[in-house]
Amino acid sequence: MAEFTNMPPRIQKTVRAQIGEDEGVCLCILGRSDLLRPDFVFITTRRVLVLDERYIGSLGVSYANIRCNLLFTEIRDVKLVRQFKHRLLSQARLEISVLRNVHWLDNINFRSARCAYIYITDQIAK
Repeated sequence: MAEFTNMPPRIQKTVRAQIGEDEGVCLCILGRSDLLRPDFVFITTRRVLVLDERYIGSLGVSYANIRCNLLFTEIRDVKLVRQFKHRLLSQARLEISVLRNVHWLDNINFRSARCAYIYITDQIAK
């Protein structure tokens, strides 16, 4: 698992802007959606927040993109999926189901994915 203080400054700033003052970051996880462009997954006391960095055209300017911002009250189900490629690389995929949509957080380290799965299911059960 990663630490919040080691995340890029732009990502930290965006996370602080999205969460409330009474929320705290409980877990920080890195997933890989594209080669060398990680997904930054933050699990707070109230939500799951997934960010990535995007680049504007051929310019060297990047910005933080919010892929999903899900409150625990919106989440219907969470699955921890390990296909053959995940087993070879000690990775997993989290599938977070909300009304009419499923969000995939793919290629996460298996230990981190298992911790996130346990934390999210505990929060949903409350």
